Amino acid sequence: MRVEHIEYFVATARLGSIAKAASSLGRQRSTVSMAISTLEDELGVRLFERTGNSLALSAIGESILDDCHRLLSLNLSIKQRCLMGDQTQRQELRIGRDDALSESFWRHIILQLRQRYPHLSLSMRFASSDELPDLVRQQQLDIAYGVSENLYDPAEGLHRRVLGRVVMRMMIAQNHPLSRLQHVTDTDLRTLAQITYMDSSNQERFHMEHVGSERIALSSFELVRDAIRDGLGWGYVPEPLLQLEQRDAGELTTLRHGLMVTGYPYLVYSREALVASGPQKGLLSEVNEVVAAAMLEISSE
Repeated sequence: MRVEHIEYFVATARLGSIAKAASSLGRQRSTVSMAISTLEDELGVRLFERTGNSLALSAIGESILDDCHRLLSLNLSIKQRCLMGDQTQRQELRIGRDDALSESFWRHIILQLRQRYPHLSLSMRFASSDELPDLVRQQQLDIAYGVSENLYDPAEGLHRRVLGRVVMRMMIAQNHPLSRLQHVTDTDLRTLAQITYMDSSNQERFHMEHVGSERIALSSFELVRDAIRDGLGWGYVPEPLLQLEQRDAGELTTLRHGLMVTGYPYLVYSREALVASGPQKGLLSEVNEVVAAAMLEISSE
């Protein structure tokens, strides 16, 4: 049996059509049909019951389907192991991050890392940006990423590097009257609650201290964004968390205030130096290259 014939069989069983299976696999319909016929001849059974244009698994086809899935999974595992060569020793990586960048960003990073390092044991932990350096210092994390208010705040005992800049936008619900003003003043802002980001020590950050409006302090940027969307007030939201919403003509808009846009450094922390090339380049340096490249990509969108 050829593995691709098994793949064609599984795809046809899943989609209920040879034509749909061929399309999903990027093959000609005749190629898939011939492969299934060949597989049936080799096994000496009918895998599908055909009635006119309809196609359904036969009893024997149904009984072997799970084993065919297992075979394909094993085939993929073998290929990945061979791509690793002799580097079969498992490595562990513990990443920390805040939520200044979107969940879809980190989903992309996880996928990239698993594809590049199939044997990597990976964990990712969300924490407030102020907690991340300590978690790396205490060896609970190997590397961490977060936005910082203070570029010059020392990270004692750690290596630190600026990966980029996270833009914060002063946002309000799109249907609020203030969203229609051509110029918003501090007096206008005081009529509403300011939605602020609260760190692990219950300190408010990334906000306007001098605007004495009522406060709603929340422990994540996503909660801040959603509270503004719900019409509870105004506040600063990282631009990466707004990109999907902007594409979907979302429910938030930028206030036209003199401080409507501000930026903060996005940092990476580790206990070892992150080198760009050479014999000392390790796993953390390579992982950081993946994250840095993805950051550059979203900043250019």
